Amino acid sequence: MKILIAALLLCSSQWTFAADEQELLSPDGSIRIVIETGQQLRYSVYYKNSPLLQSSAIDLLIQDAKAMSAKWKVQKAARRSNNSIIISPVPEKRKNIPDIYNELSIRFRSPLTLVFRAYNDGIAYRFITHYSDSIVIENEISEYQFPANHIVYYPEVVKRNEVDIYHTSFEEPYQVKPLDSMTDKTLCFSPILVAPAEGPKMVITESDLEDYPGMFITGSAANKLKGDFAPYPLEETILPGEFPAAIVTKRAAYIARTKGSRSFPWRVLIISANDKELPANDIVYRLASSSRITETAWINPGQGTDEWIIGVNLFNVPFKTGVNTATYKYYIDFAKRFGFERIMLDAGWSDYKDLFKINPNLNMDTIAAYARQQGVKLSMWTLAITLEKQLEPALDQFNKWGVDFIMTDFMDRDDQKMVNFYFKMAEAAARHKIMIMFHGAFKGAGFSRTWPNATIWRSEERRVGKECRS
Repeated sequence: MKILIAALLLCSSQWTFAADEQELLSPDGSIRIVIETGQQLRYSVYYKNSPLLQSSAIDLLIQDAKAMSAKWKVQKAARRSNNSIIISPVPEKRKNIPDIYNELSIRFRSPLTLVFRAYNDGIAYRFITHYSDSIVIENEISEYQFPANHIVYYPEVVKRNEVDIYHTSFEEPYQVKPLDSMTDKTLCFSPILVAPAEGPKMVITESDLEDYPGMFITGSAANKLKGDFAPYPLEETILPGEFPAAIVTKRAAYIARTKGSRSFPWRVLIISANDKELPANDIVYRLASSSRITETAWINPGQGTDEWIIGVNLFNVPFKTGVNTATYKYYIDFAKRFGFERIMLDAGWSDYKDLFKINPNLNMDTIAAYARQQGVKLSMWTLAITLEKQLEPALDQFNKWGVDFIMTDFMDRDDQKMVNFYFKMAEAAARHKIMIMFHGAFKGAGFSRTWPNATIWRSEERRVGKECRS
């Protein structure tokens, strides 16, 4: 009898039939999340009992979903706490990362689960679906209702000619304006920073983005922001120019077609009482999926040269400078002399559209042999559409040359198809023990935890380079 009572008590502490409102506290008690269920799914966030987010709607709109009349009726709820250490194989901000949070998992009568996590430095939530067949996501509702007209730091997408608004290299400068300056015509990419006059600052972003479009942010009603997602690309064409790129010419009436049983990206709200804590915050890394590379000893990031405008930045040398063998041997000597691990052969070492059509002024076998002799690694720039087209033979060739790092460039989108491109490239590079950097890229969203051989670079460097070349 005592055993039975103990078992019942244990079950009641883990699984409870929830009412229309539930709360979740951060481990230190400073952050409180209130989740409302019933007719709508909404949540609020408080910091030391002061409202950060007022009641904000969230939803996952699934095409042809059944039993939607019971969509947010709670079947059961479970709570758990975690206190562990994540050891990063490639340290970014720190190698040993404390992962401390409280979690509430709500299973609904419909094939949906909602998971909330409360950390001491932020909160996050995600949907999990439980369908046997594939599903189509028409849209996702992710609102952020603030209690006042706060100042916002946001990078607004500037629409380019000949492409839709969802094409961007994610390199726009941040603006500093009040919330009410953002309308439903304002589209910006995350992360964005919301800065109340008093109280903690908040950063809206996401983590564990896979097989799904990235989240943009747009204005809405008074003091409200909401997520916006690029519809799935149905048709594409190659936009000509110096650096050809695949652009979308027709989009679907949905944002993703995906597996029916899966976890969706985390919606993240970083909460920081002190500005100095923001750069050190690694909640996005903590929320990302664990590494898919079992053996990581070969991943050795380090310093390297990146000459970019190679023909005009070497002087007083006894050879003609440019994209040629003599210049790259000079850079190899430079790297060895000053302790750089590798040099980069940037755009121009091959035809942009054919990685096997080598610049006639380069002898890659000579360069590769000289680099090995000097103990310096090679890294190579690639155009994204060309790398994808020639992926396996190109990676084989890079292995022969001793290349341990590549950059791929000009993706300029984050719809579902492009997000999947990142995973395809990172997995293939990992099989060849090559590190990869994505440029013209969306935010990392924890990608480097899942693929520690990969990094994402967002900068103004490419734009300046293109202007200097024109």
